Amino acid sequence: MDAIFRKLIENNLSDLAGLTVDASIPVPEHIVNEIIEVTLRRNKNITACRVSIGGQNKVSVNLKTPYWLWPINIKLQLASSLDLTGSPKIRASLENNVFLGKLGALFKALPAGVNIYGDQVSVDVQSFLETPEQRRMLDLLKSVELRTEPARVIFDIKIRVE
Repeated sequence: MDAIFRKLIENNLSDLAGLTVDASIPVPEHIVNEIIEVTLRRNKNITACRVSIGGQNKVSVNLKTPYWLWPINIKLQLASSLDLTGSPKIRASLENNVFLGKLGALFKALPAGVNIYGDQVSVDVQSFLETPEQRRMLDLLKSVELRTEPARVIFDIKIRVE
């Protein structure tokens, strides 16, 4: 079975032309934090990062960096959908600490794939994926809507295989 699944994935599921999937994926806050922890292991600019997910697409990020003496609390308003033009991006608006965000961008303290433009934050999802198979799966996404409830983020996705 593994060989069959591997072949399907290697061919971007092209053998399953016509496949449609509409799914809702609830991701608990603790899993989001585990993903962030793994992603930041080799980043020397951020020593700790903890995300708290609220309702109405509001997220709070507690960040520690060697460049600043105190923990930084950043409040974000997540966009309701992923930007699928080019590499998929999660977009958010900074609701506070805009100046510190700009300084972090200026001094390249942010991880690769995270950019700040004015009060807008962009997270390039593809930059955090490790294998070509993971990146190829992004090509199958036709839309991703994002919503939050206290302590979890919910991805409503549409996948189509042409």
